[in-house]
Amino acid sequence: MKRGLEIFKGPWAYWVGAVILAILNILVLIVRQEPWGITNNIELWAKWLGSIVGLINSQDITLNQLMLFSGTYLNLGVILGAFWATLAASQARFRPSKNIKFVLSALAGGFLMGYGARLAYGCSIGLALNGIASSSLTGWLFIIALFIGSWLGSKILIRIFL
Repeated sequence: MKRGLEIFKGPWAYWVGAVILAILNILVLIVRQEPWGITNNIELWAKWLGSIVGLINSQDITLNQLMLFSGTYLNLGVILGAFWATLAASQARFRPSKNIKFVLSALAGGFLMGYGARLAYGCSIGLALNGIASSSLTGWLFIIALFIGSWLGSKILIRIFL
């Protein structure tokens, strides 16, 4: 009995995650008849939220319509899956940050990543995962640029915060 529960505890090999993502990507394409994307749905949620709080004057979309979009559930699945993976690997740490500079840079970085993904009409899932799966040259170029940018960004963060 204990042996079967090992899948829920401890980190998985990277290749297992890659295989699971590939299978999920194929299933999403079959079921939705369109590739997996995240930023379109986030834009719709932001538009709805902006109209609720009065930042924009738009009544194009309602909460009921948002709840009918499959992208809503795909995005929730990504968030909950990442959270579950963190808990399963015993890597979750809930504590307040003492470095406000780090918090502000993380918020700014997240905002800029989301804004950039929307400007580019895609994010790492839309451009890399779907691009590579469809044998697109842009998918491969994006993944190379993503690795270079991640490496460079981590070097910059280390110099700033350590």
